[in-house]
Amino acid sequence: MRTLTPLLAAACLLAAPFASAAQCGAQGKVSVTAQRDAEAASRQFTSTGAQLASEVEGSYALSNGRRLELIDLDQRLVADFGKWSRVELAEVGPHRFVSRGGNVEMTYMPGRRTDSILLSYPADSKGRLARGCS
Repeated sequence: MRTLTPLLAAACLLAAPFASAAQCGAQGKVSVTAQRDAEAASRQFTSTGAQLASEVEGSYALSNGRRLELIDLDQRLVADFGKWSRVELAEVGPHRFVSRGGNVEMTYMPGRRTDSILLSYPADSKGRLARGCS
């Protein structure tokens, strides 16, 4: 019986990461688009870093009926899903942002009259950000 206890404890420790991943996967991931009014300015270059975070900042109406605030916080881009659900996004490529865990992904598409984003995130049945997965 004594040799079984350490084996059982080890099995539980090894299974814990898989259990949390299964919970995140079961909730589903939504992909939505959004538009924001922008000044009619032709951009002839690709912004990066702090300049891009400032350019992306604003309020977006998501295609699933939710709202998203993108905030430039000390040259860091933060996605505010409301009700204390904030996720920091890091720039990983031209106009592409990803959360630390990789579950929230955003592509910024600047336009002449409106700016758009393509956003993918783990959501509950009401389209809200599923906190345990970000």
